[in-house]
Amino acid sequence: MQPERADSRIDLIVRLTGWGVSLLMVAVLARVAFLQIAPSEQLQPYAQNQTASRPVQGYRGEILDRRGRLLSTSRLGYRVFVDPERLNRKKLDETIIQLAKATDQPVEVVGQRLVRAVSINDTRRSALQPIESPEKGISQTIRVWLGGGMKVPQRSLAVASNPSVSEVSSVEPVAEAEAGETTAEIIEEEEPKPLIRYVVIGNILTETQVAAVRRLGLRGVHLERRPVREYPGGDVIASIIGKVGVEHVGLMGAELSLDNALEASNGTARYVRDASGRPLWIERGQWTPATHGSTQRLAIDLELQRIAQEELDRGMEDADAAGGRLVMMDPMTGEILAMVDLYRDVGELPEFPWVAKEPDPDAPSMPEYDPYNTVRCRTLADDPGRAIHPALGRNRCVEDIYEPGSTFKPFVWSLLTESGLVTPDEVFDTEGGRWRNKYGRAFNDVTRRPEMTWTEVLINSSNIGMVKGGSRMDFAPMRTGILRFGFGTTTGIGLPGETAGLVTSVAKWSHWTQESVSYGHEVAVTPVQMARAFCAFARSGEMAGTLPTVRLLAVDPGRAQSDAIIRALPTDIATLTRKTLRHVAAKVEKNMAADPDLPESGWRYQMFGKSGTAEIPLGRAPKGMKRPRNSTGYFDNQYNSSFVAGAPLESPRLLVVVVIDDPGPERVEAKEHYGSRVAGPVARRVLERSLTYLGVVPDVALEPDTEPEQALATR
Repeated sequence: MQPERADSRIDLIVRLTGWGVSLLMVAVLARVAFLQIAPSEQLQPYAQNQTASRPVQGYRGEILDRRGRLLSTSRLGYRVFVDPERLNRKKLDETIIQLAKATDQPVEVVGQRLVRAVSINDTRRSALQPIESPEKGISQTIRVWLGGGMKVPQRSLAVASNPSVSEVSSVEPVAEAEAGETTAEIIEEEEPKPLIRYVVIGNILTETQVAAVRRLGLRGVHLERRPVREYPGGDVIASIIGKVGVEHVGLMGAELSLDNALEASNGTARYVRDASGRPLWIERGQWTPATHGSTQRLAIDLELQRIAQEELDRGMEDADAAGGRLVMMDPMTGEILAMVDLYRDVGELPEFPWVAKEPDPDAPSMPEYDPYNTVRCRTLADDPGRAIHPALGRNRCVEDIYEPGSTFKPFVWSLLTESGLVTPDEVFDTEGGRWRNKYGRAFNDVTRRPEMTWTEVLINSSNIGMVKGGSRMDFAPMRTGILRFGFGTTTGIGLPGETAGLVTSVAKWSHWTQESVSYGHEVAVTPVQMARAFCAFARSGEMAGTLPTVRLLAVDPGRAQSDAIIRALPTDIATLTRKTLRHVAAKVEKNMAADPDLPESGWRYQMFGKSGTAEIPLGRAPKGMKRPRNSTGYFDNQYNSSFVAGAPLESPRLLVVVVIDDPGPERVEAKEHYGSRVAGPVARRVLERSLTYLGVVPDVALEPDTEPEQALATR
C-alpha cells in the first residue's frame, strides 16, 4: 500500500473518531440538560437543587449611655442541638455523659431530653413500620431516665444532618407536639407525626464549652449560631434597659420602647453547591446584605446611675425601708440622667387584715381593727419578674403611683400666689398647729405656731395655712392649674407601662377634694411625673415656669430648646417659689450637720427642695373582701416619705426626686420617718456627688441665720 493512501486512511479514521466522540459528548450534555430541566417521575425524588441559601445575620442595634458607654449589645454565640436519628445507639450512654460534661450540665437533664426524643421517634416510626421494640439498644440506665408515661417535648424541628459536629445558622420547624402528650397517645394518632430531628441541649455556650463539644466529634451532635444579647451595664441599669426575647424582640424597658430602631433584618446569600452540599461560588445579584439596627444613645449617665443607686440603697438601710425610688433629671433639657427602683428585704410581713364581705358564721371572730395599734404590713405588691431578673421587674418610677403629700404644696402655693388671692407677706392664723374647719374636719401641723406669713406656710409646710389659702380659690381654677403642671397625664417618656396618675374629675371635685389637694392628698403621681412638674421651678431664665419634654434618649441642647414651650407659671412666680424652697432645704442640711459625707468647708452647692410624708393608701380590697370597720383607707403608721430637690440655686443643673417606701416602725415611733429626715439626706448627697462628678462650679451658700424675707429681698 502506498504511504500517501495509508496516511489518508488514518486521517479519515481520526476525523470520524473525533466527530463520533464529539457527537457522543453533545448527546451526553443534551441528556444531562434534559434531565436537569425535565427529569422523569422516577428521577424527581432523587433530584437535588444545585443552589442553596443561608441567612446573613443582621445585628440588633447597640444601646449606649450619654457618654458612649456600652449598655446593651449583640454578638453571635453557639448552642448545642442533637439530631436523635444520627446518634450512635450503641454508645448512647457514653454520648450523654460526654455531652453533659462538655456543656457543664447534669447528666440526668441531658439524658432525659435525648432518651425521650429517641424513644418518641421509635414510637412514631412504629406507626409506619413494625419495629422489634421501642427500647431496643437502650440500656437499663436510660430506661430509668425514661420512667413511665414520659412527656413529648413541646417543639420538634428538623435540620439537615451531618455525621460530624457542624455549624448551622437556622432551622425550620416541622412538628409540634402538645405538652402532656404521651407515647401511647402518639400511637393512636391517625397520621403519625414526623420524627424529631432537633433537640436543644442547654443555652448559649462559653468559648471553652464550644471547644469541648467540637473536640468530641460526636455523631448527630451539632453547633448552631445564635444571636446573643449582652448587657455590659449590669444590674444597676437593668430595669431601664429591659430585655429581649428568644427572637431578639424587645420585651421590657428601652429594648421594647426602642424596638423599631434597634431591630435588624437578615440578608440572604444564595450560592451554587457541589454534590456534597459544599459552596462553590456566588453569582452576581445573589447576595442581599443584612440591615443592622441603629445605635441608640440614652440620656442616662451610667456613673450618675451608680451614684443614685448607692445613695438610695444607703437611705433605705438607714430608714429600715421596704423600698425606694429615685429619678434624676436635667431640668433644662428634660433628659432622664438616672432612674433607680429598689426593693429591700425586711422579712416576712403580714397582709393587711381585710375582712370578708360575707363572713362565715362558724369562723372565730376577729379582733376589732384598731388604727392606733397596728403592726407593719406588706405594702409593696409582689413583683415575680424582679425575682427572676432585675430587668423583668416593674419600673415603679413610671408605673406605680403614690400620694405626694407636702411635696405637692409648692404647686398649690405658686398657683395661689399667681392668682393674687394671697401675697407672700400676708399673715395667716395657723391656730397653734391644731384646727377644725367649719365642716368639722381636723387639720394638724408638725411645726405649731399661732401665725405664719404665706412664705412661712410653705417653708414650715403648714397644712392649716395651705388649706386656708386653698379655700380662697374656686374649684375649677384649682383643678385647671394642677393640670397645667402635667398631673393626670403621662410624661411620654416612652417606657412601657407608664401611668398617668390620678386627679379627681370635675364631677367628683368637692370642698373635701379642695382641702385635700391643698396639702398633697387625693392626688396621685409617679416619680417621673413629679420630676417633670418640679422642672417649672428648676428651670432658669426665661424658661422658668415651663415644663420640658421628658426624654429617655440623649439630645443636643439646641434641639431641646426648640421644643414647644408648655408654660405652667409666670417666670417671676416660678423663680420666687424656687428661692423660697431654698429655706426648706436649709433645714435638711441643718439636720445633716453630723453627716460623715459633709465636706469640711460645708456643702458646695445650694439646694432647694420640698419634703413630703403621706400614709400609704390601701388600694382596692381583694375579691370578696372589704376594709375592716374603723379603717382609715390607709396603711396606718406606714408612709411614703419623699423629697424633691434641685441645685445649684441660681441656675439648676440637676433635679432629683427621692421616694422612700415604708420606713421602719422604729423610725415612725421616734418621729424620724418624715421626708426631710429619710429622703432629704439622700437627695442632698446625690446632688453633691453628681454635681461634683459633672464638674459644676460650686455656688455661694446662704448664711444660715439669714431670715427668709431678707434672703428673698437680696435675690
